[in-house]
Amino acid sequence: MRSTIKIAALIVLISVFTGFLQAGMELPLHQKKLNDKVLIVWIGDYMQQIATVALATKKGIVVIEASLIRSHDARVRQAIEKEFGRNDFKYLINTHFHHDHTAGNQIYADATIVGHKNVPAGMKEELTGEGLVKLIDKFKGMQKDREEALKHLEPESRDYKFTEEFIACLKLAIPELQSGFVPTFPSVLFEKNMILDMGDMTIELYSLGGMHTDSDIVIFVPEEGLVAIGDVAPDQMLPYIRKELKSDFSVTLENWGRIVESGREIKYVNMAHSDMFLSVETFKEQYRYLNTLWQGLSEMFRQGLTLEDAKKKYTIEKDFPYFKEKIIKMRDIDINEHNIEAIWERIANSQTI
Repeated sequence: MRSTIKIAALIVLISVFTGFLQAGMELPLHQKKLNDKVLIVWIGDYMQQIATVALATKKGIVVIEASLIRSHDARVRQAIEKEFGRNDFKYLINTHFHHDHTAGNQIYADATIVGHKNVPAGMKEELTGEGLVKLIDKFKGMQKDREEALKHLEPESRDYKFTEEFIACLKLAIPELQSGFVPTFPSVLFEKNMILDMGDMTIELYSLGGMHTDSDIVIFVPEEGLVAIGDVAPDQMLPYIRKELKSDFSVTLENWGRIVESGREIKYVNMAHSDMFLSVETFKEQYRYLNTLWQGLSEMFRQGLTLEDAKKKYTIEKDFPYFKEKIIKMRDIDINEHNIEAIWERIANSQTI
């Protein structure tokens, strides 16, 4: 059975490379080697392309993150094989369900795909039936808009180069979704946490729902001091809790704390998109900020104080000065007040269940 899957995966690789060459669009491929066992690969210079992490372990190669464009994933996979001198892909880990992280899963169909239990439902909504039709139509509209915008940009400007790269990606993504696309779902699912024993590496997976999607996870590889965190919270802004997500935020903080408070060294944090950055210190401060709010607001709620009391008590300037130079407002939303409201609502709901 496994050999049949590998043959099928090879056929997919050949077909996407053929389509890629016919399209005649080649964005540069970049690699960052942290050491002999950890490689980060991405495509493009200006777009928010996915930065795939590859781990060369004793029991096989583990890949964190696929992308939207199969031909990009095929190039990334080939680069990983070349760098490591092997092709024994054991696992692909999806950090959440969004199409720009999972549409390329089929390039790794010969590996075991792992994700949070909410990933399949999210993928089905975006990548099958009417959801897929809407996604393709959306991309067609975006391509038309970007092509018009390109006419009015200075050719040597960063905006021009970004838009040009965006169009090139859309020209690959649309036909790939229209033909030969097979949604490839994770077959190994977990709810709160999971450990993959890879012999010389222990890959810890933790649920981090409530920040970006209800399927967010964070991955920690203690032997390498590596954290991979998907799209949760970039370095330049205060973390943002999504009110509409009903994930148990106490679990999110418990899991985040298992990494930050464990005493184990964190050397590098990888965000999924190549143009995003998250320092080790900010990753830790994000946890401290959210955990401080959670613990403090829980106590205020028990004391019978109000939401307005909570907003007055916790300010960025007084309580969280680390973030005062970062983005603390978004589309006229005070993110700190928003987070206080979101946490208060979760605490109140937990008391009424």
